[in-house]
Amino acid sequence: MPAHGSAISKKTCSKCDKTAGSFSCDGCQQSFCLKHVAEHRQELVSEIDIVEQNHDIFYQDLQNQAQKHDEHIIFNQIYQWEKESILTIEQTATRARAELHKILDSIVDHGTDSLNKISSELRRARESDDFFETDLAQWNEKLKLLRTEIESMSNNIYVINENSISCIKFIEVTRKQAIKSPDAKESSRFSWLLDVKALFDEFSEKSSSRVKSDKKNSAQATSKRGCIKIIDVNNTDHYIDIEHDGSTKKDQNMTGWKIARDVNKESEFIYTFPDHFILKCRSNVRISSSSNTNETMKEKDKNLLIYEDTKFWNIGACAVTHLIDNNDEEKDSTTQTIPSSSSS
Repeated sequence: MPAHGSAISKKTCSKCDKTAGSFSCDGCQQSFCLKHVAEHRQELVSEIDIVEQNHDIFYQDLQNQAQKHDEHIIFNQIYQWEKESILTIEQTATRARAELHKILDSIVDHGTDSLNKISSELRRARESDDFFETDLAQWNEKLKLLRTEIESMSNNIYVINENSISCIKFIEVTRKQAIKSPDAKESSRFSWLLDVKALFDEFSEKSSSRVKSDKKNSAQATSKRGCIKIIDVNNTDHYIDIEHDGSTKKDQNMTGWKIARDVNKESEFIYTFPDHFILKCRSNVRISSSSNTNETMKEKDKNLLIYEDTKFWNIGACAVTHLIDNNDEEKDSTTQTIPSSSSS
């Protein structure tokens, strides 16, 4: 029985087609003879040298770029925004300072005009030698009330920064989505800028809430000190309501207490509480003009006081009502303003 031999295939060198002693390359999947396998290996060494050279060139380019960051065109845009924003802030601050000077000057002018009037009265009285104890007491009272008014006006100046962000546009630096390297992160934004913006927005919200709260509190009484306060000044029915809030848990002797009212920066009247009048804890008292009360009302309402010296009082564009204790200290004040109507 004849024997059949199996054919054995041999790999040939990809360079010279020889079959003797061929070696296979796992990278390119080609075979080489002993001679050409050494040449092929040298080719790979030369190629890795080129890769390392490209790496070094790129690394040097990156370092050079890092040294030239300040020359990036975006820095010029940021600088321009900064310069314009600073200019806006400086202009706003200049206007605010000018407005503050204007307000302070008006307060000083008002005080000076009022003092000049008192000075004229004093000079005429001295020249004519026509003054008595009652005149002296009245002048002293005017001086005390004027000082209280000036202090109240000076202490009620506010800085409103509710719209402070609207005049400066917030900027943010970002980049377009590009081809990512294997080590690139998912986010293409500078996260610290988002954190700054979040803090900026939070500060703005708190500032806005604080300003709104200040506006709400300053709409009525602006300088409450103590348990006795003004709760209503009615310019239609001509009465003023005073309240004891009960915080001291004691009745208040109102002897020597006064209510002073200024209209358009001119003193209109001064009402003095009756001697030994006691305002009970957690109770109210109403001071009414004589035009809106009668004897029956007086008898029925023990917490009703009548200001006999006036039937009506003026309103004016600006009326300030002061509550002053027996030590001439202002305990409360309420400012009422009527906006001027514009012609159509």
